[in-house]
Amino acid sequence: MKKIGIYPGCCFQGADIHNYDITTDFLEKMGVEGVLLERSACCGGGVIDETNKNIVYGLNARNIALAEEKGVDLYTPCNTCYMIIAKTKLALDSDPELKAKINEILAEEGLEYKGTAKIYHTLNLIRDFIGMDTYKSKIKRKFNGVKIAPYYGCHVLAPNEVALDDPENPTVLQEILEPLGCELVEGYQNENTCCGYHARFTDPEQKERLAVKPLEGAKEAGADVVATPCPLCHKAMDGYEEPILQVTQLINVACGTDPKDAFWDLNKTKVKITFS
Repeated sequence: MKKIGIYPGCCFQGADIHNYDITTDFLEKMGVEGVLLERSACCGGGVIDETNKNIVYGLNARNIALAEEKGVDLYTPCNTCYMIIAKTKLALDSDPELKAKINEILAEEGLEYKGTAKIYHTLNLIRDFIGMDTYKSKIKRKFNGVKIAPYYGCHVLAPNEVALDDPENPTVLQEILEPLGCELVEGYQNENTCCGYHARFTDPEQKERLAVKPLEGAKEAGADVVATPCPLCHKAMDGYEEPILQVTQLINVACGTDPKDAFWDLNKTKVKITFS
């Protein structure tokens, strides 16, 4: 059985602890053993990243080193964590002096960043680690007739140097949703705008304005539900008129999990879609 290191970040904390169960259920359904990186720390995205790159490099070199210590690659379902950790890997792998400097610090804990672990998000985990054929073989139920609007969010497509798909014409989310039997709703208004999650700490009104725009666009285009791979986007956009689910919540149900066990019932905006 394949193994992958689960980086929890902040998305699995407090009221969002159910995201860990969603993730482990998803991995189990895909035949992958999740190895929790227990000693990992916050990636610093949206906070430390904006003020001190060296601290962020140290934090995330350590997170990657914890995966390397266990002999596994690193997987995070969070768009922001993916971006920050992938940027750290890129920086250290392209700058030997920076890598050596960071490793001097990690040595105090008996860790070493080697650069051997790959960084995965749900989208490229399915495409590149699990494999699309294996993924499709796990699907037991179809969302026939359900109109689903894909919503990537920002940080898996930007900046370009760590984007996991073509930033101008991404297709991986659509390719993952299509086997679920749904009808894709694409090209809707504000499809590519930001959810505003990080603005909730500095400008809550701006967050409200940003979060509702893609949802309104999807609703106007006839979508029954919006699907995002990012738990932060889900958190920012849940609670408005149009329902939104994490892609892994849809996948888990398509693979046999009861919607309640996929935590659909925790949505602020109720999800009323059927499957067969």
